[in-house]
Amino acid sequence: MTARRKTFLSVVAMVMALGGCALASDPPAPEVAAAPASSPASSPASSSGAAATPAADSALHDLLPERIKSAGVIRVASNIPYPPWEMYTTAGGQQPTGIDYDLSQALAAKLGVKASFDQTAFDSMIPAVLAGKADVVMAGIFDTPKRRESLSFVDYARDGYSLLVAKGNPLGMKDVTDLSGKTVAVQSSTSEEAAIGKLSKRFESQGKAGVTTLAFPGDSEAFLAIKSGKAVARVQATSAAAYAAKTFENGNAFELVDAPSITEEFGGGMEGIGVPKSDTALLTALQKALQALMDDGTYLKILSKYGVQNIALTKAEINQGTD
Repeated sequence: MTARRKTFLSVVAMVMALGGCALASDPPAPEVAAAPASSPASSPASSSGAAATPAADSALHDLLPERIKSAGVIRVASNIPYPPWEMYTTAGGQQPTGIDYDLSQALAAKLGVKASFDQTAFDSMIPAVLAGKADVVMAGIFDTPKRRESLSFVDYARDGYSLLVAKGNPLGMKDVTDLSGKTVAVQSSTSEEAAIGKLSKRFESQGKAGVTTLAFPGDSEAFLAIKSGKAVARVQATSAAAYAAKTFENGNAFELVDAPSITEEFGGGMEGIGVPKSDTALLTALQKALQALMDDGTYLKILSKYGVQNIALTKAEINQGTD
């Protein structure tokens, strides 16, 4: 409680210091524009720009657990904002969009049900699923051995890690070794937070300065810390860091530092849909539904909408993530 209160107060102080800084809002969702007839993205779209709603598959519907067939809804726990994975269509709005939102709706449609997309504190998502308050986690999270102690994962993307720094890279950051003696912003309760702690101890064992971590409950606060100079970088999945660099202040707020050593240090790997280990029926249904979306092109259209088609997989597999 004390740590969370301190975090809250530090965020308030930064917001007050920055006044009307544009980073008080989230990065914009991609604009929805009419595509040329020859464009791959020109199939009928919803108002949020997602691919056409897939037709339900009765055989896949039959694979669902009885409780979901009866309720007609898959309850998705997510943590908004984490663009481009999840965000709101407008600043201060309530309509979600993003990779996970669009994919959750497409998966549900293929399975012949609906999907709710529920804002949940990051460190409460897995407990919510395990307590039966949600059915799955979709939040751009990595499939790791630690998380597989309680969840199974349907993997749906392969991602690396990068550093997000202020525009112009004023400190000339090039790779992971440049984090020695620096302050880094992270989202609390993430694998990045733990990995930075290990990196800091290794630096210190080598006689170098460690890494100071500023942990925040959400991405927006971490971005704000970089903009205000409280932190020099944010360690983040490359897909999310690249999207932030491209969209915040029309690309004038941040810059991406992408080097092999960063992914080697922080792991990268498979991002997946988290399902309770005991719910094998839902796991199988989601795996087969995702494969169907991969096969019919819906999955790739969703990733392409957010400019991250390079993280696409061609096969829906289970628990393929590593440390």
